[in-house]
Amino acid sequence: MTTAGFIGVGRMRLPMASNLRKAGFPVIGHDTDPARVAAFVGKGGSGCDGVADLARRSDIVLSMIMNDATLRRVALGPDGVVANLREGAVYADLSTVTPAVSAEVAAAAREAGARVLRGAVAGSIGPATEGSLTLFASGSEDAFAQARPTFEAMSSQVLHVGSGEEAGYLKLVHSLVIGTYSAMIGEALAFGEKGGLDLSLMIDVLAAGPLGSRQLSLKAPILKARDFDAPPSDIDTAAKDVDMILQTARSDAMPLPILSSVRQVMAAAQAARQGGRDIYAIFETFERLGGLR
Repeated sequence: MTTAGFIGVGRMRLPMASNLRKAGFPVIGHDTDPARVAAFVGKGGSGCDGVADLARRSDIVLSMIMNDATLRRVALGPDGVVANLREGAVYADLSTVTPAVSAEVAAAAREAGARVLRGAVAGSIGPATEGSLTLFASGSEDAFAQARPTFEAMSSQVLHVGSGEEAGYLKLVHSLVIGTYSAMIGEALAFGEKGGLDLSLMIDVLAAGPLGSRQLSLKAPILKARDFDAPPSDIDTAAKDVDMILQTARSDAMPLPILSSVRQVMAAAQAARQGGRDIYAIFETFERLGGLR
């Protein structure tokens, strides 16, 4: 049976790794937080003596990293994944990072004779627990075919989207839409409140009409209850993703004027110490800007 090594077994990654275990895969887990590893071992996983040890023992290594610097530290160098990946194994990085650093890791892997997939998931903690994520990856077809059974154990939809950095760009497209959509909805609701409209009424009308969306239907109860304090994704994380998008856009000479404005509203939320709240709490930032709070 394919042995999977999972680097990062935190909030969202623990249920993903647990689903691999439920599907019968032996899974080795690594995290900088020993308590997370202990929780993973308690669910039937195995620990390791670091990234290099995990890479040597795994047929597929998966990582979900928060930023470029951490991915470089995990993937590269003498104790990283690339230098220690066993022969015939695949490294699938599912991180939200810039395409530039993803390409850097892929180039190092090619030089070392290793195979790397660049991937990402669409979904949050709920779908991760249910195994209903959408997982998409780019890279060689043979590496993707080898990794597919592992991906399918964690996701309800698995897509091969290209041979290069397509998956990284597609993940950033998701983050761009989430950031701008949450801000658009927040601004619209605050504008309506300023005109005397009831919040719940506005949400019901929007969700039921032609402007409704799956995203709005999912977030409607949270918005109505202002239940922003136990988020699957918070403003700080969204802002980090937006910074990556804007950095990539600068490199690509691609103007993103709407997203640039949204980032400033996120900054206002962070300045008000709201960064740890749900991304849709940005609605209350617009209320503050409009003198409603």
